[in-house]
Amino acid sequence: MNRPTALVAALAGPTLAGVGMSFGQTVAPDALAPFFNSAAPVAAIAVVAALAGRRRWQATALAALAGPMTMAGYYGTSAMRGFGVASSWIVFWCTVGVAVGAVLGNAIWVLRAGGSERSTRLSRGLAAAVWPGIAIGEAAHGIVRIGDSTPVGYWWTQCAVGVAILVATCLWRARQRLSVTVAVLGTVMVASGLFLTYGAL
Repeated sequence: MNRPTALVAALAGPTLAGVGMSFGQTVAPDALAPFFNSAAPVAAIAVVAALAGRRRWQATALAALAGPMTMAGYYGTSAMRGFGVASSWIVFWCTVGVAVGAVLGNAIWVLRAGGSERSTRLSRGLAAAVWPGIAIGEAAHGIVRIGDSTPVGYWWTQCAVGVAILVATCLWRARQRLSVTVAVLGTVMVASGLFLTYGAL
């Protein structure tokens, strides 16, 4: 895939994913329903978008745009399908998407830099913690707070995926002892912060 095509795909892909999430929320089996209405998949979309950027600013910008574009696809499709859409939630999640997407995009750039002079053991550890922390923190919220109204098995699965990605990322790009320690502690901090934030919403 050439560069222009990759960039177009990185911009259009999140929008199409948002469209799919709107439909998935109503047609998916109950066991998978949370997948189409949770933060971890949207964060994963931002990660994929960031992979199209060859430079730090490109990866950061593409990931920052991915969240709002996913929300545009999701809320736009939901509105056209006749579902109520609150403008306050659109603004909120688009804003969150830009901020978190930028962090994810920068994290992906750092991890792809590997052991080069452009990244350090500390920065690789911090980068490795971002997405797993989001996945695990949201899963904890699902298990503790809404386990009686959503399939708890899904949240345990998301938690397991978060742990697996953390391990895989450490083996891939953050294998030094300091990087692994920072990655584990960072994941706990991100997960705890997200869990507390969800509780305050």
